[in-house]
Amino acid sequence: MRIQFLGGVETVTGSQHLLEAGGHRVLRDYGLFQGRRDEARAINTQMRCPPATLDAVVLSHAHIDHCGNLPSLARAGYTGPIHTTTATVELAAVMLRDAARIQEQDAAYLNQKTNRRGLPAVEPLYTSADAEAAIQLFRGHRYGDALEAAPGIRVHFQDAGHILGAAVNVFELTEGGRTARVGFALDLGRKGLPIIRDPEIMRDLDLLVMESTYGDRLHDDTARAEDALGAAISRTLARGGKVLIPSFALERAQEILYHLANLFAAGRVKKVPVYVDSPMTVELTRIFARHSDYFDAETQALLEQLGGVLKPGWVKFAASVEESKQITASAEPCIVIAPNGMCEHGRILHHLKHGVANPANTILIVGFQAAHTLGRRLVEGAPRVKIFGDEFARRAEVLTLNAFSAHADRDDLLAYVRQARPRRIALVHGEPKMRAALATTLRATQAAPVLEPQTGEAVEL
Repeated sequence: MRIQFLGGVETVTGSQHLLEAGGHRVLRDYGLFQGRRDEARAINTQMRCPPATLDAVVLSHAHIDHCGNLPSLARAGYTGPIHTTTATVELAAVMLRDAARIQEQDAAYLNQKTNRRGLPAVEPLYTSADAEAAIQLFRGHRYGDALEAAPGIRVHFQDAGHILGAAVNVFELTEGGRTARVGFALDLGRKGLPIIRDPEIMRDLDLLVMESTYGDRLHDDTARAEDALGAAISRTLARGGKVLIPSFALERAQEILYHLANLFAAGRVKKVPVYVDSPMTVELTRIFARHSDYFDAETQALLEQLGGVLKPGWVKFAASVEESKQITASAEPCIVIAPNGMCEHGRILHHLKHGVANPANTILIVGFQAAHTLGRRLVEGAPRVKIFGDEFARRAEVLTLNAFSAHADRDDLLAYVRQARPRRIALVHGEPKMRAALATTLRATQAAPVLEPQTGEAVEL
């Protein structure tokens, strides 16, 4: 019995872990690696686990860094089940269809340049047909469910408290009369987030595989998020600029809209046009409504307000490419919410291309930015950035609001370990500095051995 750390180990994207027992293999997550274009392409096309050797896949949640490369797995011939929660079945279907469209559209856009330069054509990582093939493999389960993913490998689903339908999983591996329990706490949420319940504690674990994304820092108080958002918007509007918000379409976009509704209603921010340049948002919100049984006890009143903020007159949804281009071309002060959250793909790139050099504008970062992504370069204050192969001076204000994070911070992670009391801990899903800092703290405060596995490393259970 063993676990192999195949992806999302020394970085925060491309999550991929393989569990083996009695000759059977189950993969947990097959996420998209996000970073430098050439590096990301090389990693995302590398099959570290041949599909023909897999019995099943278990998917934790619908974020692209956990589900985004499943179409590549289907394209390579995988036809087994993909087990996940019922909410994730619907959410991930929307996310994968959109990811495939982005792959195809970005390839087409880049090929306009390569054709003029006589360079080889760029192929999309996968197509819409590949995404549909992966979606057909989804099998939905509820929190509290347990199933035999393969002979000798049983999996339990518990609430991760991260986004709608996100699960932490306990795997029970059995071989030769021995049993090992492995728990996965990535991505792990925070207490007190709106809509979703707090994370559930996994117990009696031989090994806890835990994220370290924010292993050396604390988040800002969520109660101050709205004030910081309002101040940034007012400052930008006073300059006559645009507020550009790269946002994950799932959960974060809805949260931003909710806070904007409060700010406008209280008169704390001047009303200006708000554009959601993401056709996914309305569809994702409808899925939220269909899965209200996943929500916490305090959310019914919030849901009534949330439904009201998604279709008021001041929110305009851009469905077509032409509508998106009109927003980009306009010099009117406004707020633009567009995917991708790490500024690597999607419509936000076009808004940044036309807006990053304008000192009146603000680029508002409301989520974690992985190393080597455009979002990280903006956060780190790079004076010049490349977008679609062209270089631009970064003159816009860049502001990061950490209070919006849906990831556990250092103290949240330490508290989870104290409650779970695992016999061993393996830290993954964090950049080296973050992971090393959390490992040092854990070793000083916990009796359990702490592992820092390398990509591709296997640990015997």
